[in-house]
Amino acid sequence: MPSFSLPGTSIGTGEAEQYLIARAEGESRSKASKCFAACGLAEFYPKQLERMFHKAITAGKALFADHGKAELSGIDWIESVCETRNQPLYRLNKFSLEQGVNSVCFNRCTILIFREKNVSSGSSHNRVSSGLEIELLDSS
Repeated sequence: MPSFSLPGTSIGTGEAEQYLIARAEGESRSKASKCFAACGLAEFYPKQLERMFHKAITAGKALFADHGKAELSGIDWIESVCETRNQPLYRLNKFSLEQGVNSVCFNRCTILIFREKNVSSGSSHNRVSSGLEIELLDSS
């Protein structure tokens, strides 16, 4: 997925990151959402974006409990995990993939965890020929 694409939204990654960083820095929702004006989005959209972001952060904290500072939230938590505030959504999704998990930010799919699996040649019930096991986690 290219860095400018943000699944499940009507905006690009850059616009979402600009809005979420502005909110993390204390701007009001109406002031921070001015970047959405050209996109023709509904008035309720910024709040919906914040809910989707909160859900992504909650999933990320659960999946990556050994990374970042648990007491932080939102953009600050992503910065503690990825060690940068630059492109937080893209970087967290990239970090997720590096950890063997599909992207967690604004993903339309259930969370998938990719794990190496020992494949024994003696098992006729082994349907995983690639050596990867996929575990589905309910994202709701």
